Amino acid sequence: MNKKVILALDNLTLEDSINITNQVKDKLLTVKVGLELFNLVSKTGIKRFNDIGVNNLLLDLKLNDIPATVYRSILALKGIKFGFLTVMALGGNEMIKQAKKAASELDPNIKILAVTILTSLSKQELSKMGFSSSVEDTVIQLAQNSSEAHGFISSAMEAKLLREKFPNKLILCPGLRLPNDTKNDQVRTATPALALQNGADACILGRSLLQGDINNNLEKVLNSIK
Repeated sequence: MNKKVILALDNLTLEDSINITNQVKDKLLTVKVGLELFNLVSKTGIKRFNDIGVNNLLLDLKLNDIPATVYRSILALKGIKFGFLTVMALGGNEMIKQAKKAASELDPNIKILAVTILTSLSKQELSKMGFSSSVEDTVIQLAQNSSEAHGFISSAMEAKLLREKFPNKLILCPGLRLPNDTKNDQVRTATPALALQNGADACILGRSLLQGDINNNLEKVLNSIK
């Protein structure tokens, strides 16, 4: 991947999302459309990104259901051009096989990415949920449980371990911040430079790019990862 930055379009209207994307799309790998925007504007609205030339969308829908339901849910996305789709690693390999099958019927180039542990979760919260292992061990276990995926979504803190264990998988890191940015609701954060140093293929950034001037912020990020 020559381009390393994915813009997360969180907490925005469709019009703002399209306008911002138009400004910076040539410098991005792609943009990430999450569940909030997808539910807000549905397929018809999301197709507008295709209309402005963004055909490799990252649809961050975090699908997690029985295999047959995930299969049919992905087929229902027909009509949108996208390059990446997220599912939850907890769904297991059989679910991911069905996700890949459905995606390949839409477009053989679509990559299915398994979300390991959300970057908003701490070790303490994971313990309350019944995970007794460290965050790192849990991420690796979940990655092994979802190894049929084309790649993984994980924090930069676990990217190095994932790269060692899965050298040929895609690794995308969300929850990233520039050094002086606030963490907001993220717990396991890092800089884009560290994410790439740890083996990530691309960085997913939202607030660090969207707060203030998008062009200036993007230049700061791109300069930080040269």
